[in-house]
Amino acid sequence: MWCLSTATLRGHDKNSLTALMSALETLLEYAEWVPKRTIVLALGFDEESSGRRGAGAIGPFLEDRYGKYGMAMLLDEGGMGLELLSNDTLYALPAVTEKGYIDIWLELHVNGGHSSTPFPHTGVGVVSEIVYRLESHPWEPSLIEGSPIHNHLVCQARYSPEASPKITRLVQEGDLEALTEELVTIDRATQYRIQTSQSADYFTGGVKINAMPEYVKLGVNHRVAPHNSISEVKRNILKQIEPVVKKYGLTVKAFEGEDHNPEFRLDMSPGGDAVRPAYEVDYNGTLILSSSQVTLNAPVSPTSGPVWDLFAGTIRHSFAFDDGKVIPVGELMTGNTDTLHYLNLTRHIYRWTPTRQGASINAHTVDERIDMHAHMEALRFYYELIRNFDASDIAPVEEEDGMGEL
Repeated sequence: MWCLSTATLRGHDKNSLTALMSALETLLEYAEWVPKRTIVLALGFDEESSGRRGAGAIGPFLEDRYGKYGMAMLLDEGGMGLELLSNDTLYALPAVTEKGYIDIWLELHVNGGHSSTPFPHTGVGVVSEIVYRLESHPWEPSLIEGSPIHNHLVCQARYSPEASPKITRLVQEGDLEALTEELVTIDRATQYRIQTSQSADYFTGGVKINAMPEYVKLGVNHRVAPHNSISEVKRNILKQIEPVVKKYGLTVKAFEGEDHNPEFRLDMSPGGDAVRPAYEVDYNGTLILSSSQVTLNAPVSPTSGPVWDLFAGTIRHSFAFDDGKVIPVGELMTGNTDTLHYLNLTRHIYRWTPTRQGASINAHTVDERIDMHAHMEALRFYYELIRNFDASDIAPVEEEDGMGEL
């Protein structure tokens, strides 16, 4: 299937959209099939920008209609698909939680002037030093015992011990520190499942080539791991900018009027190793810090109980193969979905696109496509999931208050 977003695991995922529509269309062709449950397809249009207008409107509407926790389960796109190990074990890896999110914005207002007589450091140079400090101090990874990632590795060690002998040994020994060190060497996707990411993605400043910029703006994206918090991210930003602030005598206005602010006293007294010419240089700089799109770490959805059992059982049946086994196990997403707007609808939120790893090609670029066999597998899964849940007597609200814990 060739189309923009056929391969991406996003809210505008054409693979899942067409598979869901095809499954429902097929079911509705059978006159004898009358659904006992209400089936809701919530199709937003702005998931890439956190879904504030799509899911942000749909979620409260559905909560008003069906009540808090009034739905049995919510299935969104995402997760890590299906991974085959040792040719006989197929792991289904729905995300049962996702990382927190925060964008940090740093805006520097500073004296300008003609480029023929520049300051030793322009505003671009000052902000660039902040980028250098941030990238020189990445966040520490940590694997939490009992977390979805750890549980995944425990299952892998049990059912596919030879797929990664070193990981199997470390899991069996319970050496989380050594296991963490091993995981971060595998690839970026694995590393950032256990580490907060920070990415300097936006940088703008200056209006022309012969004038020192009077305004420079930097944007740093963070996906916050479960062992960190929004306030820790803000505190780290303040910690890393402090030497630059002292060096250039900047005035700082940090996160004024915001929530989740840390207890941190920033030292703005002049000092540091700035280039100091014989004459006086007045940068007159003010650095303003703010944040946007703040999202806390998502609650961990249950991986036991009747809802999970039905969901996992449908996965096992849909993807069963000769001489092999299918193992559904919860995972964590490094990216973010718009399910934050649906958290009050159910405690059972699973982010999973039922597609084999490697079946999608060129995500978010030219010639984006997905293998048609993989698409038909997804269609079959959605068909069976709808049928199975419709036939079940699972109540929408669980009596127990137990949520998954990290």
